Amino acid sequence: MNKYTVMAVGLVLSLGLVAGCGSSGGSGAEPEHGRAAGPDGAAPEGPGYSGPAIPGLAAKPAWSLPPAHAIDLGDTLLFVKDAQGKYALGHGYAWEPVDGSVGTLHFTNDPEPATLEFRDVKTGAVRKSLKVTTDRVAATTWHDGVKAVAVFARATTESDGLSEEKTTTAVTVYGSRGTELGKATAEGDEFDVHEGHIIEQDGDASLRLTPVDGGTAREVTCTGQLAKCSFDARNNEIDGGQAHAPLITGKYAFHVENASNFEDEPEQLVMTELATGKKAWSTADVTPPAGVELDEDGERTSGALRVLDVRDGRVLTAWGAGALSPDTWVTATYDIASGKQVGGSSKYSYEDSPTDTVNTEGSSVLTPDRTLAAAHTEQGTAVWQPADGKELWAQQEGEKAMTPLRFSPDGVLYGTTKEDGFSESVFLAVDGRTKKVLAKSLPEQNLPLFSQPSGYGYISTDKGFFVFPAQG
Repeated sequence: MNKYTVMAVGLVLSLGLVAGCGSSGGSGAEPEHGRAAGPDGAAPEGPGYSGPAIPGLAAKPAWSLPPAHAIDLGDTLLFVKDAQGKYALGHGYAWEPVDGSVGTLHFTNDPEPATLEFRDVKTGAVRKSLKVTTDRVAATTWHDGVKAVAVFARATTESDGLSEEKTTTAVTVYGSRGTELGKATAEGDEFDVHEGHIIEQDGDASLRLTPVDGGTAREVTCTGQLAKCSFDARNNEIDGGQAHAPLITGKYAFHVENASNFEDEPEQLVMTELATGKKAWSTADVTPPAGVELDEDGERTSGALRVLDVRDGRVLTAWGAGALSPDTWVTATYDIASGKQVGGSSKYSYEDSPTDTVNTEGSSVLTPDRTLAAAHTEQGTAVWQPADGKELWAQQEGEKAMTPLRFSPDGVLYGTTKEDGFSESVFLAVDGRTKKVLAKSLPEQNLPLFSQPSGYGYISTDKGFFVFPAQG
């Protein structure tokens, strides 16, 4: 999970343990003031919705709860109740996921009793309820990117006067139906959990990946003069100098060659088989796309490099355009097996900001099926197709520049605009394919997140938690 969170709030990271658990099906769930699903599996009788229509979603919610936040597990939503029966709101945590979803849902200084509710996305019925003792409940992924929830609790053995105080943390990972997928115990409390692995820093340039469900640990090491390499839990990327990529994506892992800020050689991203460490693909073995500046030796003049996604045998990349163009990127897709570029490329100049990079802080977002991507450019938003690099539309000078936030499954793009640098953000929705404005002033709380594969959207407001079907 995210050790950076604790630095921001001034607390020691408490990454959890399930001290014990009992479970029951939906019919055994305790009601929340009459709002939990009953024995017949009916939708919970939560508050009514009186907010504005949300583009892409039905006018009325399928079900609702009192104010709450949830972790999206695909076909279920995970809620946490404290010992008093109050739903966790997930507020107050810095360095959360850049896509706007909940990273840490429940957090306490010491392990306390809590209840996990796994509710059906479409009906709100409680599929399973688990009693746990925990100090942290957070979103994670299991192998191959399957959504999961990690439940942690920390235990400390005090010094006997001579020995050092010792802290151990146990983590249990559950799937969408509340089934235990794996559990492990690690020393200390400064580690992350991602893709079914405990991820620990091992020196400045290495990361140790230990399977939660047992198996041999693997080292991922970045090379280069004074190389540094770390894991960023906000976007689940490896961070090595100017090169960034998903640390683990399915059966692959990434590391960085020449992961330093010294420009002796440009950084390279190397994708290896997670199980064996065997190289499967590398930016060093492919031709940079048109638009990337090369020197007289044919080397890139910019070390900036990213992998945005790995899917269906292809790698979506973004390359720094040149040494004198630090905010300009060229995107291109490559076939893993052949190393050849697939389709064309797209070139964008991003807003000149040290935090506004290609795929952090929400500057470049993708539809769930990866058919559309939105880039945050100097002029505002541009939308393109990753498969062939074709641009569908782009904002022009004189328009209100929109910062893209996220797509719905059917291509509605949500974003923000401002009159100037001092005014409040205005939230709006546009058709991602045509640029047509669908809603020009939405309350921030009414910007939905979307659950896959159902396509249902959900919002959390001070009035309640509302889940909507896709618009019919």
